[in-house]
Amino acid sequence: MTFAEKLRKLRDAAGLSEAKLAKDSGVSFAAIHAYGLGLRSPSLAAAVKIARALGTTCEAFADCVDVDRRGPKKPRKGK
Repeated sequence: MTFAEKLRKLRDAAGLSEAKLAKDSGVSFAAIHAYGLGLRSPSLAAAVKIARALGTTCEAFADCVDVDRRGPKKPRKGK
């Protein structure tokens, strides 16, 4: 399960909208939305804030497996 999937599952179980989760956690709505879509991964500090707002610990996200969606790295010029 990815972080995005786990976040949506926990948010739904808590009955929180993205806006309410953002307000309760102190993490911006844009960030919550991007995490929920799998476009961004949170920092540890953000994950802790989100987990607390969801009434759990960041260990709830410990088994998440995320995929790097940025694609392969492009070689730098001159390297």
